[in-house]
Amino acid sequence: METLDRIKRLEHCFKLAATVFLAIIIVIVFVGWKMQSKSSEVLRVRQITIIDENGKERVWIGAPVPDPIIQGERQKRSSPLSGIILLDAKGYERGGYVTSDKSGEVFIGLDSEKGQETLFLVNPGGGGHLSIYDAEGSFARIGVLRGRPILLLRDKGKTVFEQPSENN
Repeated sequence: METLDRIKRLEHCFKLAATVFLAIIIVIVFVGWKMQSKSSEVLRVRQITIIDENGKERVWIGAPVPDPIIQGERQKRSSPLSGIILLDAKGYERGGYVTSDKSGEVFIGLDSEKGQETLFLVNPGGGGHLSIYDAEGSFARIGVLRGRPILLLRDKGKTVFEQPSENN
């Protein structure tokens, strides 16, 4: 008799465990189905890299973005930037729309394969400038700095026009 009672108790425990296990499986499947059918409205990531059909990186969107690749070599940024960086078919950084994580400036830069050529920058407290460069040290800048308009022209590193001048 004792063996029969033990078998009945084990049978009861087995049925109870099987029922609980089945209920857990049903809950997991139901919750998974509900979560899958719900569309997410927010994607939270630190960086997105877009590649072309050849696997070459062409766009970085990040906070911060990676250090630039200039003429095939990774260079160190002067300070961290967050935003959107465009890369050419060789993978070289050619421009971007970013904010400086350190200074708070926001700017759009356009680069040749050798370096920065055009910069449109706005300071966090107001004012900004448009600067155009070349590899020979020539430079033109127009903008407003500390509430005053500025115009600066340099030819191969030598200032040819500056208004207001440094002496004013």
